[in-house]
This record gives sequence, structure tokens and C-alpha cells, in this order.
Amino acid sequence: MNVLASPIAAVVHETHSTAIDRLMLEAARRLRARGVKLGGLVQHNVAKNGTDCAEMLLEDLASGLHVTISLERRGGSGCRLDAAGLAEAAALGARGIASVADFVIISKFGAQEAAGKGLREEIAQAVMCGKPLLTSVSSRLLSAFEDFIGERWTKLSPDLDTIEAWALAAVAAREPTLAPALDRAGA
Repeated sequence: MNVLASPIAAVVHETHSTAIDRLMLEAARRLRARGVKLGGLVQHNVAKNGTDCAEMLLEDLASGLHVTISLERRGGSGCRLDAAGLAEAAALGARGIASVADFVIISKFGAQEAAGKGLREEIAQAVMCGKPLLTSVSSRLLSAFEDFIGERWTKLSPDLDTIEAWALAAVAAREPTLAPALDRAGA
């Protein structure tokens, strides 16, 4: 794996998005434990009794704040995106990306981002700031992702050890002075 090829990586998957959300949450937990200053947003899905709609929350990795981004459909099944909640979370994420983050995680490049909405601006912000970025993308949206990001990105398997190794190498490549501290934190 050549980490210097690009400071952008995506976990390309075929699986259900909740499994990928859990993977991205665990990646964030591991990186934080290694002393990496994180920015961006990861999704939590909280099952609710009596409904097939899980409550969706975005966690701002810089502040730890959680924002609800789902609304239940009254009289129907499923849930829908809360645009106001998404905008609130995006604003929090943007502040963390601009300030404290050494590394950025945006849980997914999904249908909203493919349509030019969602967290697309925060993904672009991380890239424009030159901060290493980790996201995930379904293989069905890969073409839209590449249209947006370009061809210079690293494809990662949905494996925590692979993700962690890439992320630590990307941080160390951007900030070589952090490498010894990251090595000690993992020991």
C-alpha cells in the first residue's frame, strides 16, 4: 500500500451501510486511542422498538457532540433525512476540520453526496486543507465518487487493521513530527 499516492482513502463496499457505519466508528475509536486529532463526522444508528427506522445520529469527531439527522415518517415505514439536523452537524464538522484535526473521517460518500448535497462540502474542505481523509463509498456510487474526487485516492478493504495502518501512515506523512508519538500511543 503506497500511502503517499494520495491523502484520500475510501472503503469501497457492497455491504449494508450500518455495518460500514460501525466500521468507521471503530476506526475513529482506534485512531483517537492512538492520539490522532480527529475531525469530521461518523454515523451512529440507534435501533428503536416498534419501528424499522433506526435513529441516525452524526457525531462530530472534534467536539464529541451528537446531532440527530433522521425523522420518523408518520403513518409510514422507514425514516427520512432531517435536512436541518444534517446542516447543523455539517457546520460542527466544518469547524473541526478547519481547526484541530490532523485526520478527517466522513462516514460515507452516499446518495446525498453523489447528488451534490449532504457532506460533500466537508469532504471538499478536508481535501482543500490537505488533511488526510477517510470515507466509505458503495460500489454503486463509485463513479460519482470518482467524478467528484478524481482518480488520486486509495481504495481500502473494510478491514480495521488496514484502515488504521493507512490512517497512521497518512498522518505521519503530513506531519512527520507526530509519527513517534503515534507509535508510542499504540505500544
